[in-house]
Amino acid sequence: MVFPETLTITAIDSATGQPIAAVALLLELRARRKNNYSVGPVITDHNGNASFTKGACENGIARDQQMFVMDYSGDLLSCGPEAVIQLHNPESIARMIHNYEQFPKFWGNRFDDPEHFFAELGNTRNATYEPSNLTVREKDILERPAVSFYRRRK
Repeated sequence: MVFPETLTITAIDSATGQPIAAVALLLELRARRKNNYSVGPVITDHNGNASFTKGACENGIARDQQMFVMDYSGDLLSCGPEAVIQLHNPESIARMIHNYEQFPKFWGNRFDDPEHFFAELGNTRNATYEPSNLTVREKDILERPAVSFYRRRK
């Protein structure tokens, strides 16, 4: 996948049209071989924005390959032309926090400032919204590297 320098996702409440702050989003890159790569989660700011950079995708792929040698193959360019934006499910968030608390050096390896990140992750509002995914195409995000991601409250 050819990825833009920065892809900005704006989470928007579908009922109010207002940006959604403090929700965790994942970007799933579809691998052509072996397992897909999950980049993030990235937590939206007060404007509902979360940014995924090309560098963060490349670093995430490299970290996954280092942490789980047999599970992954390829680089960003070898991924398919579609990616999936996901509202990270609350159960996975709880599991991530638990794993980090048990093995901080291993699970913190994926993040630049794991202490700060996991503190913020514990305060996300993902449980307020319906689980959902949005597929984006390489061609579209290269033309317009900003995506609105409408979410419905439970």
